[in-house]
Amino acid sequence: MNNTNTQHAPCAICKSKPADKTNSHIIPSFFVAMVSSIDNSYKRDKELLYTIGDRITTAYIGRSVRGDELLSSFDSVTDERLAMMSENTASKDYIFCPHCEKKLGEYLESPWHDHLFNNRKIAPTSAYFFWVSILWRLSAFEGINFKLPTHIEQSLRKRLNNFILAKDNNSDTSQLMCKFPFYYKVLYCKDYSKYQGGLIYYEYDRKSKVVTLLLGDVVACFSFHRHRSFDKYTFHGLEKAFANAPINDGSCSEIIFNIDTSILDSVISSLFYKLKKLRLKADRKNILSMWENVRKMLIPNLPLKPNEIFIKYVISELYNDAVKSGERITPEYFSKCFGKGLIKIYGIQIVH
Repeated sequence: MNNTNTQHAPCAICKSKPADKTNSHIIPSFFVAMVSSIDNSYKRDKELLYTIGDRITTAYIGRSVRGDELLSSFDSVTDERLAMMSENTASKDYIFCPHCEKKLGEYLESPWHDHLFNNRKIAPTSAYFFWVSILWRLSAFEGINFKLPTHIEQSLRKRLNNFILAKDNNSDTSQLMCKFPFYYKVLYCKDYSKYQGGLIYYEYDRKSKVVTLLLGDVVACFSFHRHRSFDKYTFHGLEKAFANAPINDGSCSEIIFNIDTSILDSVISSLFYKLKKLRLKADRKNILSMWENVRKMLIPNLPLKPNEIFIKYVISELYNDAVKSGERITPEYFSKCFGKGLIKIYGIQIVH
């Protein structure tokens, strides 16, 4: 019998206990369920979540999703395919210890969830550190289009740990926000994701030193300016709505500013245009990379680079609306589109 114990790195929050907890959410699960519940229930385990990366798009399917619910997005879903899509792309293993993971939920996530959905009061410091915890996790672990300066990230981590320790000891937490500039505004468009579709997006503008988080029905922005300024802040026109929202700083009750659907519609439309350009740029890189591999491994007499007609043809096939969304994200479909382009534009067929 093998008695070798698995060694884990220290917990990323407390830095003392081993990080042996699995399935730790980077973004609170209720936000993930908000944007991805396949039946618009906002319930956990009913997710169909697409995560768009630089090179690939991955899918995650919650364990309570029924097979018939997937037929609008997939031609068929075998047990093998379900297993491949069962890994939660919004969580990570072995980054927190069980104690810190539990306290994130108990002290921060559950109170803020009830604050938003059940209109229950939340302590100002709990609301403040709820957002601290999310920003820190995104910067420390997600790594997609979001990274805070090192000194800010480290400061958020230390203050989050001190908050958990203070709560554990029933100590005063009101002084933990001193000497650290962190101010934020929160907008809310009730049930937007339920009827319009959900999106999670985040970015840090180094020029204005403002972070923007789009989390389904909720949008928040955060300033690290000592003078509490959002003057240079811009985000797809949403700065106009944020201008009317009050600043939260943990000194008094958090205020969430309600906005109309039309406001978020305009922002999402602008954001989709930006993301589409980024996605097309990534698609071109993927096509060029595959072209190089095919040229080296299979067809040495291919031109050094594909022509523009070929690239545009493959991209048009990648976004063929006649193909269901879940089928379009597979590596097999990408290879199929590439192969069709070779036949259509160059009259070459790859024989396996």
